[in-house]
Amino acid sequence: MSNFVTVSEARPTREQLIELARRDPEAIADLVLMLWDRVEALEAKVAALERNSRTSSKPPSSDKGNFTNPPKPKSLREKSGRKPSGQPGHRGDTLRQTPAPDHVEEHRLAEGVRCAECGAPLSTAPAGVPLDCGSCERRQVFELPAIRIEVTEHRAEKTFCQRCGTVATAAFPDGVAAPVQYGPGVRATALYLGGYQLIPYARLAESFAELFGCPLSQGTLANFVRSAGENARQAMRPVRAALLGATTAHADETGCTVQGKRHWLHIFSTRSLSCYHLDAKRGAEAMERGGLISRYSGNLIHDCLGAYETFLDCHHFYCNAHLQRELTYLHEEMHQPWAADMIDLLLEAKALADLERARLPGTRRVIGERTEERIISRDTRIVLTGLAANPEPPPPPPGTKGRIKRGKPLNLLRRLDRRPLEIMGFFVNPEVPYDNNQAERDLRMMKVREKISGTFRSGDHGPAFCDIRSIISSVRKQSRGMLDSLVKLIASPTMLGEELASGQPT
Repeated sequence: MSNFVTVSEARPTREQLIELARRDPEAIADLVLMLWDRVEALEAKVAALERNSRTSSKPPSSDKGNFTNPPKPKSLREKSGRKPSGQPGHRGDTLRQTPAPDHVEEHRLAEGVRCAECGAPLSTAPAGVPLDCGSCERRQVFELPAIRIEVTEHRAEKTFCQRCGTVATAAFPDGVAAPVQYGPGVRATALYLGGYQLIPYARLAESFAELFGCPLSQGTLANFVRSAGENARQAMRPVRAALLGATTAHADETGCTVQGKRHWLHIFSTRSLSCYHLDAKRGAEAMERGGLISRYSGNLIHDCLGAYETFLDCHHFYCNAHLQRELTYLHEEMHQPWAADMIDLLLEAKALADLERARLPGTRRVIGERTEERIISRDTRIVLTGLAANPEPPPPPPGTKGRIKRGKPLNLLRRLDRRPLEIMGFFVNPEVPYDNNQAERDLRMMKVREKISGTFRSGDHGPAFCDIRSIISSVRKQSRGMLDSLVKLIASPTMLGEELASGQPT
């Protein structure tokens, strides 16, 4: 047997293997088992290399390929049958002339001008009389005015008591606290360009110098973020309270870098509010420190990370977009027929659930008892078919450490079998969405920020930026004026937080 321990050694001939099997059956059995383990390990490695953003939760940037034969992109969305561009009934929008222009420039015909065709003299409007719409052709040019910084000097009257010498000074307006400072408009614009448009500090400082004639150092911009972060933390108190009262919320997490070390950015959000939390950990300990998931009692949509399951007060529902990608991988790469049936079932159930949510009050239900029973029983049959095709592995020898290796198909089938309500909740509960795309969209721009600017280089800058981004994301979801909201964040953070929490301006 020692002659056939590794594949890297000389390949044995057929006659040698037959002789070994005749002379030492135990040795040939050990060889077959060793090679079997080697094949399984290599197949697992190949399968991992073939996974991409379409068949797993890996980001598109991790997809492998080359310039001559890149992987063909495919979407999980079904074709709508509609042509690209504007749809029938779409109301177009274009630049139109305004009846009240800011400036008017008149271009008059030369004195004594004649007709270009016959040479006859032409009558022109009297000099000094403005041209009216009937005697001119109008064209308008929309242009940005020259932007420059305005300096306002505040002078507070001072006097002193003739009797005791006490100095009396008039009060300065709120927010005017230093001999020289930048106003809320400058700060809000810096936050808008840096926190919302994600322009890095160096380019942001250059932009201020070029656009406004106001050179700002990168240190000044960082101080703007720290100061606004404190205000954002204050504004987030009513927002966090509103998130805890939401019927349905989404949670997710993604990796990021702080001072060169791996950290995790957690999101807890709804369709109208967002809250980011930066932590050195990913699991339940970090979620506990975030202060929302541990106190939430509504419907929580998330992926299948086990840490979420430790919080028992909320109702857990899984992201079916993740599940759909896993099923696609099992069907296309591991040739599991039941996975295609499960994809079809999920898409049919989603279509029915969408119709049910769009149903007008008082009309006939789309999902009745018979439809619900049909979908649930079909789900059960597909899972049983998959379990029959992927039986449990034999128990390991006594003393073997670690978990039993079941493989991806069986692990997913066990999840489908044990968590039917968490997976099919969108079908039976109209408050539960099909996927966790809301949280993934909320995290996407933070990943874009990391690709543009890289790591957070100080321990306090990351949390401050996350609080500011929580406000920015909530403002955007509610279609509020971004620049006006950032000015309010600087001047009245509590008022802004209460407006966002209520969804109505106060």
